[in-house]
Amino acid sequence: MLPYAALALQMAVAGVFLVSAVAKFRTTANEETWSILVGLLPVQGQGFPVRAASRVHAAAELALGLTLLAGLAGFAAGTVLRAAALSAAVLLLSAFTALAAYAARSGTAIPCSCFGRSNAPLGWPHVWRNLALTGVALSGLVCTVAADPGAQIRPGGAAIAAVAALVVTVLTAFYDDIVDLFGTPDRLRRV
Repeated sequence: MLPYAALALQMAVAGVFLVSAVAKFRTTANEETWSILVGLLPVQGQGFPVRAASRVHAAAELALGLTLLAGLAGFAAGTVLRAAALSAAVLLLSAFTALAAYAARSGTAIPCSCFGRSNAPLGWPHVWRNLALTGVALSGLVCTVAADPGAQIRPGGAAIAAVAALVVTVLTAFYDDIVDLFGTPDRLRRV
């Protein structure tokens, strides 16, 4: 059972990063977010390569997602690769959580460019989402390390793991829309 949990969690994290990276490459929203972040630095970033930083950010997410998928090819042999990629995912998601918490706590309007253009500034809903994703990545790491590396993965179990990962990816990608649909009014979000 543990190998299937590791597989599902790893695919979910890969899916989230891949969808996020593709969305960042398709819009300029991430550049806008980087411009605002650079403006918040104590030393103003005159000539800071905002576009390059945005592209490197998206490329890092893409590389992380692809690395997690590459680790699936040799599931038993790829334990070290998967553990390293999931560790990097935990660190990156923790940084995203800290940024969202800073924005929510300070009331700084930093646009969420997590999955392309969003009308929602980073706030508490993003903190909770990022904490959940950090938990998914951390759980995937624990399951990957604890699972028997020689365990056989059956096609049916792999298919169920893939469907579970797809559900997590879709819910994450449309999280802002779900919050808008069922969430509290904007004036109550920044408590």
